[in-house]
Amino acid sequence: MKVRLGIALSVVLLVAATACSLTSLIPGAGSSGTVSALWSDVPPLDGATRDSIEMPLPVRLAMQAMLKGQVEFIIYSTTKTPQEVRDFYTKDRMVAAGWDADSSGGCEAQTGQTQSQSGAQDMCFFSKTEGTKEVGLVILMVQDDKTKNTQLFYARVYAEQTPVPGKPSGATPSQ
Repeated sequence: MKVRLGIALSVVLLVAATACSLTSLIPGAGSSGTVSALWSDVPPLDGATRDSIEMPLPVRLAMQAMLKGQVEFIIYSTTKTPQEVRDFYTKDRMVAAGWDADSSGGCEAQTGQTQSQSGAQDMCFFSKTEGTKEVGLVILMVQDDKTKNTQLFYARVYAEQTPVPGKPSGATPSQ
């Protein structure tokens, strides 16, 4: 379930990152996120500022329909490179903040891309269990070739765990 959740969220975020320029065409598309600040278990990146980019309404609706869970997101920008962001969001740092070491993928650069190639996107994926909910966090990094600023799309999904036959309540398929 956690792998499927991560893949689905990653695909949606990739679409969202490329679609954000359409926001001005959608009246009432909402604010730059469903939360006003990063969640307490996500360490803030020094120097990152909340961005005024809005997630397009069709993307938000697709995320909620596709993932069948509560979706929250927020967008920041920074002058740091995607590599610097990946270096900050290490598995060790995120585990110390409460994320699961075994089911969190950590951060990866897009393979086959160089920093100078347009559209190169990096991402981080972390997950954990909170009560009966699976929580997934994806951080998608998109660097603008012209300004060299990096946009950080943070998305968090809460989904009910899939019951495992023969396992006690709250057990996950990996237990």
